[in-house]
Amino acid sequence: MTEFCPHLWNTLTIDHKGDVYNCCLIQPAKLGSIYTDKLSELINLPEIVGIRQRSLNGDLNCYHDCNLIEKSHINSQEIGNNDLICNYSDFKTLYVDFGLKCNISCIMCRQRARYRTDRRTLNSEFLIKNIDIEPFSDIFLQGGEPLFIDECLKYMTFLAKRRKKYSLFTNGILINREMASRLAEEAKMIGISLNAATKKTHEIVNRGSSWERVLDNIQVLREYKEKYDSDLLINGRMTLTVNALPEISLFIESYKSFGFDTINFGYDRDTVPLYLQQNPEFTSDLSKEIKSALLHADRSSIDSLRLFQLGLI
Repeated sequence: MTEFCPHLWNTLTIDHKGDVYNCCLIQPAKLGSIYTDKLSELINLPEIVGIRQRSLNGDLNCYHDCNLIEKSHINSQEIGNNDLICNYSDFKTLYVDFGLKCNISCIMCRQRARYRTDRRTLNSEFLIKNIDIEPFSDIFLQGGEPLFIDECLKYMTFLAKRRKKYSLFTNGILINREMASRLAEEAKMIGISLNAATKKTHEIVNRGSSWERVLDNIQVLREYKEKYDSDLLINGRMTLTVNALPEISLFIESYKSFGFDTINFGYDRDTVPLYLQQNPEFTSDLSKEIKSALLHADRSSIDSLRLFQLGLI
């Protein structure tokens, strides 16, 4: 049996310091730096080849606590030893984290506080110079708030000129008409962190945000999507906090009216699992509400992995 992590074979991540990893959770080991290395030269270093082997052997240190992947056990024979060495063309997913700078301060997010002492921003010139983007079909841009970071805007321009569609995670505040027009033409997916299903809870969780402004911006984005007959996917993200747990079923019932095509969930690992464990009656009732909402929902548009991981479905 294995602890197979597909990211070791198909994903690369660059954090805001320029360090390169396989996983967007900054695991399992640093491969190098985009400031000094070509990305294509980092994929088969001895350390990462050894980590791939440990993954197949069932000895991947970060696997047990990982909530990013849908875990599946496969025999090492199904992959074969030759696949320990990868071709650069095998890598299809790229995550780029431009920095901690953000225009709001979500209660579960530590980035705003970290930004006070770490104001580094990823330099787009080195991304352009040292990354051959040709193999990547999924390019995810994130922050902080990526639309609040000039270097991200520059890299978006580069990708658009190369006709490479990107996906972007945002709180939605900065999607004015000009930005909505741009994203509808350039982007593959826009993930908007609404994090609640009501104005009151949204503005408690996304401190500094405006419920009405974000919903209006989503509708403007939809307007341009339809105008350009774009295949842009607008995804609603609900990162679960203790405050917003009672609103999960309402989020499932309302996401289409908010303007989302699809939705997914995350959760604050420091608070939510413990709260659910310590409040079994609440958790049981919540689970029933969620299951009922899902019965009447389009399940093909809902990524419920995190709800499953929390034992809510």
